[in-house]
Amino acid sequence: MAGKDQHVSAAHMVLGKDLNPHGTLFAGQAAAYFIECGFLAVQAFLGHGHIVCLSLDGLRFLRPVHKDQTIRIDSTLVYAGTSSVGVYLAMQRLPGEEKAAECFTSFVSIEEATGKAVPHGLSLGVLNDETKRLQDLYLAYKGVTVV
Repeated sequence: MAGKDQHVSAAHMVLGKDLNPHGTLFAGQAAAYFIECGFLAVQAFLGHGHIVCLSLDGLRFLRPVHKDQTIRIDSTLVYAGTSSVGVYLAMQRLPGEEKAAECFTSFVSIEEATGKAVPHGLSLGVLNDETKRLQDLYLAYKGVTVV
């Protein structure tokens, strides 16, 4: 059954506690923001929160983010496997929509009682050209070839 990508977005104001010693957004905090938004996107897609983060791949910073700037993270689901879901995430600096960072995250649907992976039974359906391009990049990070 095809699920629906909700294209979840999350906004954050960058605070002093979020900075590294150089006065820009700490990579660990950016990773936490990405994982949070990815979790929310997968939760909306699957209709439940019985998921765990498997990986964060290809985190790239394209420009610095400073204290008091607002960022928005946008999600696009790019892969639905048997029990896993892959998400592309892009961070924009606001206002102006400049892309500041991007990455992929993977989540796995689990049985809550055991913590073991379980099939989620959903697919993404037909992908547009941009989402297909992102899926190809995601699969390259994962070392997967789909024919």
